[in-house]
Amino acid sequence: MSEQNILILSGGNALGAYQGGAYETLHEEGFHPDQIFAVSVGAVNAALIAGNPPEKRIDALRSFWNTAVQEGIWVFRPAWTTTWDSKRRRALQSMLLGSPAVYFARFPGAFSMLPAMPTDTSLFDLAPLRESLDRLVDWDRVNNSDIRLVIVAVDANSGEEIRFDTASSSINVDHLLASCGFIPFFPPTPIDGQLVVDGGMTSNLPLEAALEEAGTEDRLCIALDLFRRSGPDFKTVGQAMDRQLELLLSSQSWRALRALRQRHELRRQLRLLAEQIPEQQRKDPALASALAEGTHTDRATTLLTLSHAGVPQDTEMRAFDFSRPSLTERWEAGRLNMRHALESIGAQRAAPGEFVVHGFNGGEPSALV
Repeated sequence: MSEQNILILSGGNALGAYQGGAYETLHEEGFHPDQIFAVSVGAVNAALIAGNPPEKRIDALRSFWNTAVQEGIWVFRPAWTTTWDSKRRRALQSMLLGSPAVYFARFPGAFSMLPAMPTDTSLFDLAPLRESLDRLVDWDRVNNSDIRLVIVAVDANSGEEIRFDTASSSINVDHLLASCGFIPFFPPTPIDGQLVVDGGMTSNLPLEAALEEAGTEDRLCIALDLFRRSGPDFKTVGQAMDRQLELLLSSQSWRALRALRQRHELRRQLRLLAEQIPEQQRKDPALASALAEGTHTDRATTLLTLSHAGVPQDTEMRAFDFSRPSLTERWEAGRLNMRHALESIGAQRAAPGEFVVHGFNGGEPSALV
């Protein structure tokens, strides 16, 4: 039986450089995705992969993240603090001035909460991201390649999850921008009469979109989560804000994975039960619909999850830090962490009917559920 390679990419703004490094290792090891399910900056990385031929994918990712750098460091240092180091200045500069490849501060968005100022819906504008994607992504290839791309977003009015899927429709730059609309930082995008925002509002790591689909092929799924569930103590308000975001988004992933494993086990039990019931009784309508849930559970699913554990350059406002030292360290951490994870699991794969999870937090194994 053939094996599908599935890549699952979470959102995380500037933390997305980690996924670039991790994918570089996957590419070197011969992992070529058949399907990619992605959200927000994960969707950006996904488009750079799917929108380029294999031999140009790493160059496209590197080009994007090199142009995303916010250069320079303010010399300003408040006299009242001794902790205003270069890391914090870099993060604050990126937060206020943006990233040349991703966003810039929006007027009047940054001031719309003040009295007598015009209203707006976001603090930043994603116009640079539109230009970057159109420059680096071949949209015809995205929609006609052998990689199925699924971008997850959310209807801002109904709260319903939306999946833009090249298997059933075309994807363009607007769909990518919509999935990056993490309000109120970034604006929503109108798509076919719907106001669409970041998929991270409901599923920052789209495990359910990727793993709930029926099928018969065995699967090797690699999920790259930019937010860690277990984190260090926090000592400042900025670090507390970062930890709040980590807990909110990583908890989504943890609950989704727990639910997926529970459903898989339930279906496996239904399949075993069906084998013990005489065939004539299985046709009873009262049983048939329940037992049907146990079909197609003989496929093997191996899931490797790798969470970004942070790097020495990280500080407050990590997701907005586009400084060169931070992006470089994240890329390298992703590259090394993925190599370690692949070496750790080796050729281990789930047996038929199994759902096996190998979890890593940075370079260390982690218990997920």
